[in-house]
Amino acid sequence: MKHIIITGASRGIGEALANQLLDKNHHLICISRTTNQQIIDQALERNCRIDYFNYDLSNVGGIDQLFKDIFRHIEIHSNDEAIYLINNAAMLTPVSPIEQIETEKIIENIHLNLLAPMIITSNYLKHTKNLKVDKRILNISSASAKYLLPSQSCYSTAKAGLDSFTKSIDIEQKHVSHPAKVVAVYPGMIDTKLQADIRSVSENLFPYVMNSFDFLRKGDCKRLNTLRLN
Repeated sequence: MKHIIITGASRGIGEALANQLLDKNHHLICISRTTNQQIIDQALERNCRIDYFNYDLSNVGGIDQLFKDIFRHIEIHSNDEAIYLINNAAMLTPVSPIEQIETEKIIENIHLNLLAPMIITSNYLKHTKNLKVDKRILNISSASAKYLLPSQSCYSTAKAGLDSFTKSIDIEQKHVSHPAKVVAVYPGMIDTKLQADIRSVSENLFPYVMNSFDFLRKGDCKRLNTLRLN
């Protein structure tokens, strides 16, 4: 059995990953603000064990309790192979010059995009510290961490922080008895709600709205699709 924790499973990349991972030998633990009933139904059809937790991860103060609840549903047996974590939940907005963004919106963005995966990773490592199984952490980052555009300072800053956090944890894990492998990936341009959000922004707030996608496809962006930490 492989236990797999996925955040942001209600749509986009998280939903696609959950669909790919539906298997009778997997135990999916999905986290999102709203329940993806389709994933639950498909899991039942494929005899895949699933536990679904409705939680807004921008509320970082409750993540410790959330993971206590999650690990009550994870029973590690002698023949279990692995326990994995996929930090996927994210938000692009607010897209605007920083001086026009309300403080609460800045806080919400950084909470979800950076603080939540940091706290989640901390809890995952605490609960799996002594487990002799395959442990892996996948952080979904973005080329926006490297290729900067105006009006995306919150998102880009959070993703750059996530990259640095990933590198730091990878270094730490090399010195523990039962280490987890850690990697951040840049999935590239994918037609998700994040892309729909940015396409709906006015040119007054985001002057690159009409050509930002061409910009991100150029140069070394393709080379940066995966940030591997070996």
